[in-house]
Amino acid sequence: MALDVKRARHDLRGRLNALKLCVSAFEVLESRAELLEFLDLIEQGADRTVTALDDLERACENEPSAASPH
Repeated sequence: MALDVKRARHDLRGRLNALKLCVSAFEVLESRAELLEFLDLIEQGADRTVTALDDLERACENEPSAASPH
């Protein structure tokens, strides 16, 4: 697998994990200000995830054999 594809997959996993972390924080947040802050972080994370997906797609186009994990 090409380095660009590995990096893109790693970045995408990181973005998804960041979203999961922000969502899990809702269980312990107490104030409205904290909730709004994490909602903003989730929105930013979603935008970054879209960018990471686009990067992965471009990397796979450059390395067609990397599109399939097998």
